[in-house]
Amino acid sequence: MRTVLLLLGALLILVAPFREGGRDPLALVVLHSLAFACMIVSLAAGRSRWPRRPGALPAIALLLGLAVLAAGLAAARAAYPLAALLGLLDVGMAAGLFLAAAASRADGRTLAILRNVAVASTGIQACLALLRFPAGGLAAAGASFLNPNHLAAFLNLGLLLSVAAAEEAAGPAGRRPRAAAWGAVAALHLLAIALLSSRGALLGLSAALLALALLRWRSWTRVRRRAATAALAAVLAIGGTMLFLRFARTDDPYRYHRVQIWTAAAGMLAEHPFLGIGPGMFGQVSPRHNFPVERGPLRFDRTFAGAHSGVLTLAVESGIPAAGALLAAALLALAALLGWRQETAGAARIGIGLSVLAHLDQGLVEDLQERTALTLVPAILLGAGLASLGSRDAGEATGEGVSAPAPRRGGRARPAARASAALVVTYFFLVAIALPYAAHRAAETARRVGREGLELMRLAARLNPIHPEYRHDLAMAALNSGPPAPERYAEAFLHLRAARRLKPVDYRFPLLLARLEAHAGERLFADGTAMERATALYREAILLAPLDPRPRLELAHHLLAMGRKEEALGATGEALSLEPNFLRARVLEASILLRLGRLDEALASEEGLEGTLRALEGFIPESGYARAIVEDAPADRERLAADLSAAGRPPQADRTR
Repeated sequence: MRTVLLLLGALLILVAPFREGGRDPLALVVLHSLAFACMIVSLAAGRSRWPRRPGALPAIALLLGLAVLAAGLAAARAAYPLAALLGLLDVGMAAGLFLAAAASRADGRTLAILRNVAVASTGIQACLALLRFPAGGLAAAGASFLNPNHLAAFLNLGLLLSVAAAEEAAGPAGRRPRAAAWGAVAALHLLAIALLSSRGALLGLSAALLALALLRWRSWTRVRRRAATAALAAVLAIGGTMLFLRFARTDDPYRYHRVQIWTAAAGMLAEHPFLGIGPGMFGQVSPRHNFPVERGPLRFDRTFAGAHSGVLTLAVESGIPAAGALLAAALLALAALLGWRQETAGAARIGIGLSVLAHLDQGLVEDLQERTALTLVPAILLGAGLASLGSRDAGEATGEGVSAPAPRRGGRARPAARASAALVVTYFFLVAIALPYAAHRAAETARRVGREGLELMRLAARLNPIHPEYRHDLAMAALNSGPPAPERYAEAFLHLRAARRLKPVDYRFPLLLARLEAHAGERLFADGTAMERATALYREAILLAPLDPRPRLELAHHLLAMGRKEEALGATGEALSLEPNFLRARVLEASILLRLGRLDEALASEEGLEGTLRALEGFIPESGYARAIVEDAPADRERLAADLSAAGRPPQADRTR
């Protein structure tokens, strides 16, 4: 069983960084399948190994269990079940993989193999980053993770594992050629990390190297102390220089808005401090806590889907108790693994401890949990490192020694209990991984082939009945399949209502229902109450997206169609208070004022429109939100100019953007 676990763990470590750091749907299902396989094998083995330091692993397991339980309670009360379950799956998968590795019979040789595989995995990514950088710069270098900071965090794992191995090999009993080889591997990683220019990675690396110096200082000679001090200074100098060059080459106007993100996230945490908003829910709720950026023509064009701090994001999503339990478990594991008072701790264990320490430090200022590779790989390394503490073989101190004696046979779980647990895990795999991925593939194929894929989209909705986007796509397919008809209206209405029930935090679904009621309800069924229902749905969408001016503009058009001009003017004013350069809202405001007979105010509004046109000159929208805000309405502007001229203002020259 140990060999099987080793093979599964090594394969997971090797494939984890590919395809967006393991976040691509195919990569995610592969990694989660490997993690599930590790758990099933661990359960089937029915044996466990505990570190000699009493209470370390049981206490860590208890803390992890409490954290996962708290996250589960947060998920149960989340407003978007699918996102919460996916977030809970990420937390539970990392915890389960850690426990499976910690309960294995890993010895020094097993740990050294996993260490070498991890360095090979990070080394491949370092080489790819170095090869891509000359052609495409920073973005190309970090392309495998879609984020240079996340890739740098992964490379830190390999760098610190290599540094620990080189440091031990350079000792009195070490072998200098081996030390030189490990040093070269560490230098390769350092060069790639320097090119990625990640502030968070530099912070984590510096903290880990300082910890290594504190751990080994008494055993080092004076020469080695000076060399270590010089090496740390060189790392800081290289990292600082690359950071300076990075920010000197690029002009990022949002560089210093991280404090505002932390402030907004703290506000979210203050609303639900104990159970949080639910795992995976940060990006669903954060738009309601967005902050304006008073630079450029748009105020709310920038959004944030995480707290720029893994610890803070975890606390917001799962609550302070869950975040505290996970942090305490990590610190206990590090204390047991590094052995602060034991200078004879093995190189592999020291390297794992240092890499996880760097990971935690960078996690204070980065959302590293967004990449599956940055949760599962540290989990399996940390668990295997703790498992190796149970060995009594003196040769294991180096991480390179002979295998430990066979473990005691006592304490086996009953075969029926083991089989039941393995069956539960297998069933959970089918429900949580296999069926949702099959639904995803069916939905992707359906979107690609168009109308011919309708049955595939229905299949996707059956395979994953809690996914709201499949319901949304079915509703759009019903509406676009022919001219308006009661049957199509009813089908679209039912699908949109189901999507709204599955994801009640999303403003799009009440907005789409409002459009459906406004454009089809009265016409198809002669229902006089349809317009009022549409008004209520528009207002619901506004409540769900209080900082988005687009639903307010739609409500204004709807109210104007009902003849409620003053209310329409109020909704338009609210949209412009959020985005003063909302082009179509400017046109509508002037048009409504003119209809109300307030010519002077209409002319003043037209001057505001001219100011908006000037402000948007040369602006290139980069998001769907920005494109909607700056979208021009030349026909409406021409009509407004003609109406103003007819109302007594001399005609003006056509305006161009």
